[in-house]
This record gives sequence, C-alpha cells and structure tokens, in this order.
Amino acid sequence: MIDVYRIKSREEWQQILDQLFEELELPVALMDRENTVLQTSGERNSLCATIREHKGSLSFICGQTQQFLSEQARRTKKPVVDMCEAGLIKLVVPFFLNGICAGNVTACGAVCPEEEIETYLISESTNASEEDIEALCKEVSEIEREKVAQAALRLFQEIERDTG
Repeated sequence: MIDVYRIKSREEWQQILDQLFEELELPVALMDRENTVLQTSGERNSLCATIREHKGSLSFICGQTQQFLSEQARRTKKPVVDMCEAGLIKLVVPFFLNGICAGNVTACGAVCPEEEIETYLISESTNASEEDIEALCKEVSEIEREKVAQAALRLFQEIERDTG
C-alpha cells in the first residue's frame, strides 16, 4: 500500500482540504486506499452528523456510498460526483502514484436543487422521526452539481500534475 504522505506532506494535504472546504463549504476528508479517514477540514451539518451517529445509517448511507464511488473513481481513474443514499451530493477525487491508487479526497453533505433529501430512508435508518429529519434538512445547504464537478476536476488535475 502506498502511503499518501509520499505524495504530499500532511501540511500540503491540509492546505488542499482547507481550500476545497472554503470553495464548496462541504466537509472534506483525505482518505487512504482503504477509505480510512486520515485528515479532515470543515464540520458536518446537523443532518449528516445525525446519520453518522448511528452505525446502521453510517454503514448504509455513508460507508456504502464511499466504497462504491471510490471504487468507481479508482477504476475509471477520474473524479466521481454523485448522490449518497440520503440524496446529498458527494465527490470522490482519486489520486495515483506510479499508476496505483493511493487514496482519495472526498467531500459531501449538500443538496442539489434538482434532488430531494431521502427523509424517509434517513428516518428509518436513524430511528428519528421524519419530522425531526425534515427539520434538520432545513439546515442543509444547497449547491449546484456543476460547481462540485468543476472543483473535483480542478483538484484531480492539480494532484495529477504534481504526481506526474
């Protein structure tokens, strides 16, 4: 397995994470090839925090989506922008060293104007009432999918340029 810190230092990765968080206002994480979080920037919104508090919803909504999208990014060798099971946008930007995927940068947690948050699914997986989930949804920021896709591509090209 390739250590992501052979590609960039902790400080350089933190700067990348902080810049992406500032640009998208979404919590961002640096992950290794096994999708273990190594570094983060930004705070999750209340809805995402509620989802992540419950092991079942964390695995089903967050973990499953991360695994699927990171595998897709690794296979295509391109960034992926899609929705998680909860209906929130998620990006995965893979990075490679000598042709081998070393990990990814991921960000998530906003709703796109053309999408709907899956309140029933979140309610069922967290054991919270649908009314409570709907109240938390009001705090979720909205973002254009194209803005996320552009940021993902820019970051991918920047990392790729640095890793050759």
